[in-house]
Amino acid sequence: MDTDSNIYVEAARPAISARTLILDLLDTGTPPDFSTRDLVHAGTAFGLEATGIRTALTRLRQEGRVRTLDRGRHTIGARAEPLQQRILQWRDVQARRRPWHGGWLLAVAGPAERANRTIWRHTVRALELEGFAEAETNVWARPDNLAGGAAVMRRRLQALDGAPSLLLVEAAALDDTRQARFQTLWPVDHLRQSHVEMAHHLARSSARLADLPLTEAAAECLLVGRAAIRAVLRDPLLPDALCPPDALSALIAAMDTYDRRGKAIWRRYLAG
Repeated sequence: MDTDSNIYVEAARPAISARTLILDLLDTGTPPDFSTRDLVHAGTAFGLEATGIRTALTRLRQEGRVRTLDRGRHTIGARAEPLQQRILQWRDVQARRRPWHGGWLLAVAGPAERANRTIWRHTVRALELEGFAEAETNVWARPDNLAGGAAVMRRRLQALDGAPSLLLVEAAALDDTRQARFQTLWPVDHLRQSHVEMAHHLARSSARLADLPLTEAAAECLLVGRAAIRAVLRDPLLPDALCPPDALSALIAAMDTYDRRGKAIWRRYLAG
């Protein structure tokens, strides 16, 4: 699933690119592969032409994000696998959390990381996906409350194309001023309210899917579902002391129900 779209969508089938659609379908892992015909048929739900789907497929193969199997079927490629694994684990993201004892993970960027704009852009994106917030100039922070600490976090950042040379350390006993300020870096109230609204959005969409034509239902459940999963994956997984987990838990539960319904609709749609 690409992560560069707005989090909220409407039922009127907003534009989605052929590239994003292909990756979204392959990222679900169910089914693990699609034929070219499947992908072209999926594109018709969004008004995408067959030539656009085939062109995007060719480019994604060249980039290593899609791999073609025998019999003209396509699956996720090596370059897209790290993000796919994150997406497949959206139901279990909260299992990464562990008790917080007040420590922090600090990512410190030097001239080497910032010299290449593309690398730095990827690094910032990776930090944001892992729940870091910019605490000071070129210093990003997050609570050290995720399993594996700095060692696992380094691997996760690098899998998202973060700069390998980024300095990442576990920090304890910060001065009182920073300790207090760092705890306010995340817009917790807005985050929780967004989760509540997204859960309500899932419920409203689910209630109307049965009344929509199959093509429209397929388009809506993909767009709404991808927005909800994006919201789950972008949650910083803060400690309970900084952000109660109830809103995220409710969103995951709502999306679990919605996902099962959406997959059933897409099986019917692709069976065409």
